[in-house]
Amino acid sequence: MSESLILACPAKLNITLQVLGKKNDGMHEIKSHFQLINLFDEMQINKSKALCNSIRTNASIDIENDKNLVYQAIKALSKYVQQDIYCEVTIKKNIPIGGGLGGGSSNAAAALIGINHLYSLNLSISELMKIGLELGADVPFFIFGKNAIASGIGDKLHEIKCSKNNFLVLSPNIHSSTKDMFMKWDELNAQNALQPSMADENAFAQIFLDQHKEVRKFLQTSSGFSKFRLSGTGSSIFYMDLNPTELEKTLKKIPTKWRHFFCEPLQCSPLLKYIT
Repeated sequence: MSESLILACPAKLNITLQVLGKKNDGMHEIKSHFQLINLFDEMQINKSKALCNSIRTNASIDIENDKNLVYQAIKALSKYVQQDIYCEVTIKKNIPIGGGLGGGSSNAAAALIGINHLYSLNLSISELMKIGLELGADVPFFIFGKNAIASGIGDKLHEIKCSKNNFLVLSPNIHSSTKDMFMKWDELNAQNALQPSMADENAFAQIFLDQHKEVRKFLQTSSGFSKFRLSGTGSSIFYMDLNPTELEKTLKKIPTKWRHFFCEPLQCSPLLKYIT
């Protein structure tokens, strides 16, 4: 039995993201088109001989264990199977943190899938998705591992065909808080102050651009204001239908502190091969 496993944790784009309303429990009903892309974090999981869990990463943001989704995933899995599980996890982050690309949720899903495989726990995909939902609304999608229309709080998934588009993904040097963005959406929705033209594709586009004038300025001076889309609650934006002239102009205007990625769509997640 292997003592170690290396996993590729994919990112996702929200091709569309609509908020349908707020539930009595404070969660929000959404409808979103989730598309997997070939931008990956790399995770190595080792069985630990020490009676503790350790998580190391190259990320500049240090997240305490009780707030770290991977740490929470290990604890939740251990509780579910009523078995002590100790792991050393090393994550090489490539997916921007706080960028609306699902990096943290993908890491949590990979931890659940990888540990289930390493320890031969034999949990089904539905069981792993149930545990994942306790960690975050996007985690079940990354365990599901296929492109989907998500509804409910993001946990009801209907498989759809893979996008045929390639993507230019731009990541400003901004950490966007999902919690804060939903609170602002609630405020504007109560005032009927959301712009329908933007809300049709992403309910948070107006909010994000109002809060980050430098992103709005970039969009106004590049070729992409009418063609950009926001992923999740930000901060990453993406394009999927720029012509060569528009692409060249957009690339020339990208601020030096921003990151950009040329991404292809994935038919399914590479994590699925570890689920029996």
